[in-house]
Formats: sequence, structure tokens, C-alpha cells
Amino acid sequence: MEKTKELKKPKKQKKQKKLWKSILGWFIYLAILAGLVFGVPKGLAYVLKTNYPMASITSGSMWPSLKKGDLVMIKGVQSKDEIKIGDIVVYINPKGFTIHRVIELKADTLITKGDANNINDAPIAYSEVIGKTISFKDKIVKIPKIGYISLLINKPANAN
Repeated sequence: MEKTKELKKPKKQKKQKKLWKSILGWFIYLAILAGLVFGVPKGLAYVLKTNYPMASITSGSMWPSLKKGDLVMIKGVQSKDEIKIGDIVVYINPKGFTIHRVIELKADTLITKGDANNINDAPIAYSEVIGKTISFKDKIVKIPKIGYISLLINKPANAN
């Protein structure tokens, strides 16, 4: 009978040890996930010198360069000299943000236009520009369809 009690005790300890390892594993997993969700945007904001390092494309105005649901990376613009004709810039407006291509530079303002739009946007001040999209080898750095997550989260409750 003593041998039976001795055998049962180590099995119980093994189960407890396994349970604690599982709990610890989940805790580490959640910590890494939290680090990614909160840390990556903060890190990108620091590296790219903007409070808005990523943006989701919410319309088809930049088609075919950018499609609705694309997630683009944005780097901050410190002076108007960094903006060139052909750059895709992000600027603030009363409705939120707009991501369009620069088609004309003036002394105090710039004019943008969506690639798929027929008319130019109203002139905007350089101070309204948040940043411009990042390109690598003349290709816009984007992650297709990932922006839909942001679009779903930010969808108004009464929208269809």
C-alpha cells in the first residue's frame, strides 16, 4: 500500500508542474502579443518620426496604386523640401485624413489628387501634411487587405 501512495504523489506533482508550464506559456504568449500590438506602432512612430506611422486606405481614390484595405507605412515630413511632385502624402482635413498624390507644389501650399479621381483636391498648407508613404525601389510599401481590420474596427455603428 505504501508503494501505491508513493506512485500517486509524483503523478500529481507532474500534473501541477505541467499546468504551471501551460499557464506560464500562455502568459508569455500574451505578453509577446501585447508587445506587438502596442510596441510595434510606438516603435514605428519613433523610427518614422510621426505619430501616425500606418494608415489604412479607405476608398478607391488611389486605385490602382493603392486599393481599399491596403495598409501603408508613413514617414514624417519635417520640412516642405522633403515633398516632391509624385509623392503620396497623408494630410489632415475636417473629415480625418486623406492619402493622395502631390501634383503641384506652390510657395505656401500644395495640390494633390487621387490617382482615380477626375478633379484635383483643394490646395492644402504644408503644415497639414502628416507625412508621406514609404517606397522601396519605386514601389509603395504596403500590406494588402490588412487595412480592412482597421476599417472594420472604426466602422460607425449605424453604417451598413
